[in-house]
Amino acid sequence: MRSTAGLPRLLAPLAALVGALSLAACDPTAAQSPGASRGGAPVASRDADTPGPREQSVLDALRAFERAVLASDTVALKRIWAEDYTFITAQGALVTREQRLANFRSGATSVAQAVNQREITVRIDGDDAVVQQRFDLRGRFGGRETDTDVRCTFVWRWRAGRWQMVTDQLTPVLP
Repeated sequence: MRSTAGLPRLLAPLAALVGALSLAACDPTAAQSPGASRGGAPVASRDADTPGPREQSVLDALRAFERAVLASDTVALKRIWAEDYTFITAQGALVTREQRLANFRSGATSVAQAVNQREITVRIDGDDAVVQQRFDLRGRFGGRETDTDVRCTFVWRWRAGRWQMVTDQLTPVLP
């Protein structure tokens, strides 16, 4: 899919999801993401075993997110998720950062395991990164137990010297 004029160079559907997000983090005086080169082409990680420094920094942020989710660490999640963060559930519901934090605090959401991670890709464009991966997810979401194969898309933005997640979407993989 081609980007349309005026939209970030992310795929148009993802751009529509994050289009309303603040661009304040693009301040040229802010710290630059690891290995960043402004105006370059998007970077795709072809081999998850040997990512470049920028891809590795995004993967490190993803691992910190995974640890926080598994521990239901709402303090860490609040730091990882941007203030304008949104989550799109497997049922298509749009959940805000505050709603998702409340779900973790109440126990309505708790992840027991995210195993067999595979098909991981990282694409970086400027201060934005998109990570996609597939894994087996076991836990509770919205009070419902789940044990399913899922594919997730995570959108990250470099803000204030670190990667912050601005949106993610979880989709069950049907047999």
